[in-house]
Amino acid sequence: MLYIKFNIQDSSKYQDFETLYEHMVKVRQPGFKFEDEEGPEFDWDGMTQAEVDKAVAKLSDFLDQAPEERRYIALIPAYVNEFLQSYLQKDNEKLGALGIQEVLSIFNYLEFDFEVDMDKLERINEHSGIVECSTGNYPFGGLERFLITLRAYSLTPTECFDGFNICEIEWTSNFEYNTTELPERTKTYLNRG
Repeated sequence: MLYIKFNIQDSSKYQDFETLYEHMVKVRQPGFKFEDEEGPEFDWDGMTQAEVDKAVAKLSDFLDQAPEERRYIALIPAYVNEFLQSYLQKDNEKLGALGIQEVLSIFNYLEFDFEVDMDKLERINEHSGIVECSTGNYPFGGLERFLITLRAYSLTPTECFDGFNICEIEWTSNFEYNTTELPERTKTYLNRG
């Protein structure tokens, strides 16, 4: 079982993360389908031309926006969006001509490319928590973007089991970290019966 232990900097942001976590659990259920979105409804009869123009603009905006973008806006708080944009800006500067990532790429990863079952999110105490997940395949999408997502919610990852090693995580900046493998702890964890 993969896990990530983290420190909780702000309880309200932990609660915000719970909402995203519940969404991640939901989209991984067998046969899950997103609800069809109806879009805005209007009573066109009796509208003035100004009201019709405003309604058409609103309908046009809805149709121009992808469903995943609407889900992102509904689920991701502004402070997380700002953090992820800063992370991607730094990452894109490194990539240069190789390509540009957008914030929706992280959301797509959380919904579909992080190929794990979300088994448990638990608050260990007032200041720490753990998220556990399992996977039947490797590679499963990797942990880095999930670690960054936790960090965006002021949940600072401190330790993880990545499927091979238990690693201590030491953050060197908002977006960069070093890991130290803990072989004895890994051995004990893998042989726990």
